[in-house]
Amino acid sequence: MRLAQCISHGLLGLLGLAVSLSAMADESWLIVPQRESVNVGQTLSLQVIKPQDMASWPSTLQLKLSGAATSEVIAVTLEDAAENSQRRIYSGVPQQDFIGVIRAELVGQASNRVLLLSSNDDDTGPIAAVTQEPAEAGASTNVAAPQVLIAKPEDEPAVSPNEPTYFLVGSSDEHGADARFQISFKYRPFEPQGSVAQFAPFLSNLYFAYTQTTLWDIGGDSSPFRDTSYRPSVFYRWAGSARGVFPDEWRVGLEHESNGQGGLDSRSMNVAYIRPSWYLDLANGKRLTLFPKIYGYLDKEDNRDIQRYRGYVDWQVRYGREDGLMVNGLYRQGTGGYATGQLDISYPLSDRILSRMGTFAHLQIFSGYGETLLDYNRERDMQIRLGISVSR
Repeated sequence: MRLAQCISHGLLGLLGLAVSLSAMADESWLIVPQRESVNVGQTLSLQVIKPQDMASWPSTLQLKLSGAATSEVIAVTLEDAAENSQRRIYSGVPQQDFIGVIRAELVGQASNRVLLLSSNDDDTGPIAAVTQEPAEAGASTNVAAPQVLIAKPEDEPAVSPNEPTYFLVGSSDEHGADARFQISFKYRPFEPQGSVAQFAPFLSNLYFAYTQTTLWDIGGDSSPFRDTSYRPSVFYRWAGSARGVFPDEWRVGLEHESNGQGGLDSRSMNVAYIRPSWYLDLANGKRLTLFPKIYGYLDKEDNRDIQRYRGYVDWQVRYGREDGLMVNGLYRQGTGGYATGQLDISYPLSDRILSRMGTFAHLQIFSGYGETLLDYNRERDMQIRLGISVSR
């Protein structure tokens, strides 16, 4: 058994002992989750300690899960423990998908509350990895079913990648050698295990984000920055039903974009958007994600006709493996017939696989309008740039 598992089991045992002692002094049910995260279709197991004055165990317990959505789970015990046993294991399978922090408590019984973390609390959703269990003597070797790799709530960072962060270099006939670089991150202000999330778990799905994209004429005189777009935003995420054609996830938010300049070169706008996401798991650990960003313009004073070039939807697709080749595509169709496309292809260079943070070789191909907000209505020849990214 790995050291981390030994430590985890040891801590769980100590927690169970502490909970047992508390049960003797309290006339309420006590529940201790066997793992720190859960989601739709994943078995949720709880170690349950009944009040001392209760003689027999019920065959089922009703568990309420609360977060951005609320669901109830029927937990069944499969143990054949003695009736006078102080603790038992109950298990159930949630039918509701969650994102963020989930609060669990018993229904109809006085019990403690525990916090769990959704296992797909990330833009990529759960990452499946095919593992192989050691074969026992005389037994055939079988590949285990895909397992979901999950971070504990305390391991989920408050700051995480949003859009790709990269530095790319290319060339064009108009400007000579140039570079494009971008930084992007999102920040979750309410810690899942913090006091705010304990009373209002849905607030852990609130995010602030910031993305900055710059074009740099490194081949020009004095190597000036041609233009920079600044995009602060606030958004809220929640899980969809993931049934049939319904999305696996939703994101709704407000975003400001400007280039920070004045006078005739000033460009800015405010948009409200909604972004549904569909995840389709394929063979060999690959995943296809569709996540169109549908927006409406709240203010576009500096560029009144921008919808003719950007339209109202960013059609986005992502395909590949987190530990291998990844392809991201973007397409915009303006109402005036003007189209824009961008293709990003990346491959990990470091051994930090199964992570969105690392070092990746990155190729970007851009064609169309609005590579910068200043040039939203100006077409550029196809741009091909190569470099590295640290998130994708």
